[in-house]
Amino acid sequence: MKSSVLKNTLWGFLILLPIALYFYFLSAYSLNIPKWDDHALKAFILDFQNTKGFIPKIQTFFKQHNEHRIAFDRVFTLIVFWIHGSIEYRWLMWVGNFTLLGVLLIFYKIFQKQKHSIAFFIPIPFILFQLQLWENTFWGMAAMQNFGIIFFIFGLIYLISSPKRVYFYIALLFAFFVTYTSGNGITAFPICLVLLILQRRFKDSIIFGGVAILLVFLYFYHYQMPTNNPSTDGIGVGEIIFGFFSFLGSVFDLLPYSSGRIKFTIILGVILFIISSLIAIYLIFNSKLLFKQRNLNQPELFILGSFMFLIGTAIVVTYTRISYGGVGLLTSRYKIYSILLLITLYLAIISKLDLTQIKWAAFPLILGAIGFNILANYINFKEVVNFRNQLISFAINWKLDPIQPLTSKNIVLHELPKLTTDSHLSEIQKLVESLPIWKEKISKSKNSTDVFLQNFTFPTLSNKDTGIFIIVQSKTRTYLMPTQLMNYPLNVSLRIGKYWQNGFVSILNNNEFENGKYHLGIWIQEGIQSKSFYLNDSLIVNIAKPKSVKTNW
Repeated sequence: MKSSVLKNTLWGFLILLPIALYFYFLSAYSLNIPKWDDHALKAFILDFQNTKGFIPKIQTFFKQHNEHRIAFDRVFTLIVFWIHGSIEYRWLMWVGNFTLLGVLLIFYKIFQKQKHSIAFFIPIPFILFQLQLWENTFWGMAAMQNFGIIFFIFGLIYLISSPKRVYFYIALLFAFFVTYTSGNGITAFPICLVLLILQRRFKDSIIFGGVAILLVFLYFYHYQMPTNNPSTDGIGVGEIIFGFFSFLGSVFDLLPYSSGRIKFTIILGVILFIISSLIAIYLIFNSKLLFKQRNLNQPELFILGSFMFLIGTAIVVTYTRISYGGVGLLTSRYKIYSILLLITLYLAIISKLDLTQIKWAAFPLILGAIGFNILANYINFKEVVNFRNQLISFAINWKLDPIQPLTSKNIVLHELPKLTTDSHLSEIQKLVESLPIWKEKISKSKNSTDVFLQNFTFPTLSNKDTGIFIIVQSKTRTYLMPTQLMNYPLNVSLRIGKYWQNGFVSILNNNEFENGKYHLGIWIQEGIQSKSFYLNDSLIVNIAKPKSVKTNW
């Protein structure tokens, strides 16, 4: 009895460990600073506040945002605005990331039905809660939309897979949520119809189909097709296929310094696709609908539906985003789908095994998942730090510029956080040419749109409240641009006992500056102390500015 209690305590600790570490990173490194589409939530608050009448106010939740209708994001943004008095983007991040706990709960409910030892569940949270997700994790709007839609779609598939009548009615509610959380939500409707038909629930399939048609009609009512997606002209079929497999295998994007990075994800993506497809075909051909052998149980239906959704999503994303290149498909915000495919495949495989005969297998699986989690966190921690520095530079530049995006005299939409640089804003704006010249060597290169500044010797500042920024100064305006830090590969780090490499790189995009001449400096923030130097160099911007992207929000 005592041994059983100790074992269960250990299993519980291991399940909670990656979750606690993940939310520690969120707590420690998140900032209440909007990024890109986050500003659309400020536009929504203004729209909601200025709209008169109950029905028109409700309609503001469902207005189009790019190709999506993001009512879920907007509801929680309004709640946070009412509670906090302004938009607190960190709260939105927490809302979005908490939906991952809902996804984990769904996986647990499926696992529980297989009656395996809880030890075999432990790898799942280690695979799910890790920093490959960093872009969604630390981005308020994206966390709610991209994690929220996963919860609602997986919840919908779980509910449809159950024969319980009450679950079907709840599924109709979830169908509404998937429609108005993200644009890819409606792809779950044909999948759910297939699952209902495989269960020979023809009456339910008619009801669900009718609801789905209504929701799709309402979704596309007054819909405007976005024009900012790049064309796929000139992209070959082979490139699309390789991109598709790379997308599926992106969970194994663990070789950032290797020339074979994309090839590795393609190979693993092919393996995941083949095994998933074989399992899906096996389930379909063994269903009662085709050969009347037996009814598929809920875990089997859930696994089949999840495979269809994840592979279908990979096809759509690959086709619409392949123009950004193969590396673009390895972007952090897309990796959640590859991670979920791996977890679903794991559940599918162990569901067909008698694990009572191989209890020992839990230990290498747990160790492998822990190793994967550590490696993923190690590789992507630098992205978290660099993203934080980018957000800090956004905030500093807004404070330096009296004209800020989407503000209102009557409503406090958002308050920028206090930063260690706030007391140094006047120093940042000092004439750069009057500063002492920096003695460290910086290499400079450029292409048609970007200037690259790189240093290989300056000791990296490891505290999260320290940073290195590039001063870009003209006669009328001063910008503070972020730098990116690099970490050592894991094998080197273990040998020398250091995570950060010396030096930094900064990418100055000409489109971010008005045409003119800019002098360059460097700003080094160490806690509350700061130093600034002149780089004895300049930047000439003289390009035709791209037309502003038309938005529908």
